[in-house]
Amino acid sequence: MKALTKRIQERLKNEKSCTIFENELEAVWPSEKIKRLEREKKIHAFAKAHGLTADIRDPGIRVVFRKARK
Repeated sequence: MKALTKRIQERLKNEKSCTIFENELEAVWPSEKIKRLEREKKIHAFAKAHGLTADIRDPGIRVVFRKARK
């Protein structure tokens, strides 16, 4: 999870969003072990904990993270 967090934070220094694809999501939230809705909740909780928003697009394919508005 540390590597994912670092990747997102680095990307958001210069960009408005950071898209993470399934292969990277699987390393942190494996779809075979976590039901879809629970996985989505965990992704949103991760985003909130890091001051981000998570837009889950094409469930199971990609998530777009952005800095949360204050």
